[in-house]
Amino acid sequence: MHLWVRAIAGFCIFLSGACVEPGQTEIARGNVLASQRKFEEALAAYRRAADAAPHKARPRELLGHLLLDLGRSADARAAYTAALQLEPGNALEAQIGLARLDTEEGRSDEALAQLNEVLRQHPDNLYALLSRANVEMRRARPGDADLAVADTAKAMAIDPKNPSVLYTRGCSFLAAKAYESAAPAFEMLRQTHPASPLGWYGAARLASARGDRSAAIENLRQARSRANALPGGWDSREVRRDPAFQFLQKDPQFAQIVNSD
Repeated sequence: MHLWVRAIAGFCIFLSGACVEPGQTEIARGNVLASQRKFEEALAAYRRAADAAPHKARPRELLGHLLLDLGRSADARAAYTAALQLEPGNALEAQIGLARLDTEEGRSDEALAQLNEVLRQHPDNLYALLSRANVEMRRARPGDADLAVADTAKAMAIDPKNPSVLYTRGCSFLAAKAYESAAPAFEMLRQTHPASPLGWYGAARLASARGDRSAAIENLRQARSRANALPGGWDSREVRRDPAFQFLQKDPQFAQIVNSD
């Protein structure tokens, strides 16, 4: 289940009355359209925002995020690169987006170098900490799981009840095969955010790692039911590719849960 933090663009309203910065109205419209899964219309709105604010990185960052989620990697890279060129010191999400692209393309070392630089400048940035932990888990070299555990410990110190923090924390323990430590993170996530699919999905991954088929299937079913209520909340292809569920690939119940509409 894909993990990344999407910032919401804000409005700048002046006391003299409803004077909005260039591009902000189209950004807000794009955010609404994306939440409604009207992706092409959202892309058009973000592009109009970029045209209205030719010197601003933010519209291009949002454009990059959506393009990346839609699998249009080359276009996403172009949008992120444009954002960085316009505002090198004010395009943090573009840097993280480029790191995410590098990871998807198998260049984990380059992604980590990018995120290390972000965290050198912004050591308490939650988004960057979680992104680096995810890259470390994905690279999976000796010692990488321990690095992910350390990064999620820092994230927990910043925002211990954030659902993305708790989920990534549990996954880092899973990567380190510290199953007894992973369980409380996912349980806390389920208790504090019962409507979120993340706690149930994490518990399914943990059960699968332990070889508990019935618990994995039930938790995955609970995750799917909650994800269905969210715009873009379930990606069947991504779930099938999750190595945590490798031993369930030929299970008919797993296939039914993952692929059902």
